[in-house]
Amino acid sequence: MSVIKKALSTDMLPEGLDDRQRYLSFAELFEHFSNTGELDPAEDVPFRAAMNSITIGTTLLGRCEGTFRTVRRSKRLVRITNDDRYCLARHAGFTTAQLVHRGREFSLRPGSLVLLRLDEPFHTADGADHKKFTNVHLPAGLRARIRGLDDLVGRELAPGGALSLAMDYSDLLLEHPGAVDEAGMTIANHLVDLVTLGLSARNDAQDAARRGGLRAIRLRAVTMILEKRFAEPGFSARRLAAAAGLSERYVNELLYEDGASFSVRLNELRLRKAADLLLRGDRRISDIAFDCGFNDLSYFNRCFRRRFGLTPSAARGPS
Repeated sequence: MSVIKKALSTDMLPEGLDDRQRYLSFAELFEHFSNTGELDPAEDVPFRAAMNSITIGTTLLGRCEGTFRTVRRSKRLVRITNDDRYCLARHAGFTTAQLVHRGREFSLRPGSLVLLRLDEPFHTADGADHKKFTNVHLPAGLRARIRGLDDLVGRELAPGGALSLAMDYSDLLLEHPGAVDEAGMTIANHLVDLVTLGLSARNDAQDAARRGGLRAIRLRAVTMILEKRFAEPGFSARRLAAAAGLSERYVNELLYEDGASFSVRLNELRLRKAADLLLRGDRRISDIAFDCGFNDLSYFNRCFRRRFGLTPSAARGPS
């Protein structure tokens, strides 16, 4: 098992380059760095970019941020790389992007995900001067594990469930690459398992929607209520069901079929909100925990550390 770590930034380029020279130098290095896509610089702003990646066997974890106008994978790059893997990417920017892949053009909202095939071109642009995305390259063997996998390629995938957990896990590893040295292949297998679970659930949900649109509509109503009321103390599957006018058993079935149980979704929403509040200001951790729906500070601390790998105090950083 081989582990390869790479990092690239415009800060690493020689001093004295003008903006055009900086872009051309970076673009040349980037093609050797990733072999995934090509970048077009944003206009009227200085060109800046940074990215890092970890490759474990045939699985790659990557993150990229910079002043790009478009990100694309050309037919030329497809031909010379001969890469038949899949790429699961998360749009981490702030503006809805338009993506073209496999003859489809669709919107990709901030926070949403998309599954791409690297043996086919793609092109994405959002009109913004700054872009940020994370991605995981997955072996072509994924096709054998997920029935009808290609039906999910080239479509916006809403955040949540095992897919978002996989991307969060990737982000955490990119922040702490030393962990990969200790358990590289185990980590790669865990990532593939999470993605398999998440994509399988999405495919099953898609099949269910084809069979009956009412079930899909009800699922959307349930998730909207959950996303609005998750911070209420004592919020439960029973309260959610009552608000949706459905039975508790039916609500649990809907959520599980979509990729994650009620309790997993509830805790994920609460912990994400808590993490955001910790980064924004200097409020007491106990106040943040209670405002996010936790009524036990010790339980909140345990959940937060299990989810993000560090304590709430450490996540906030030095005061």
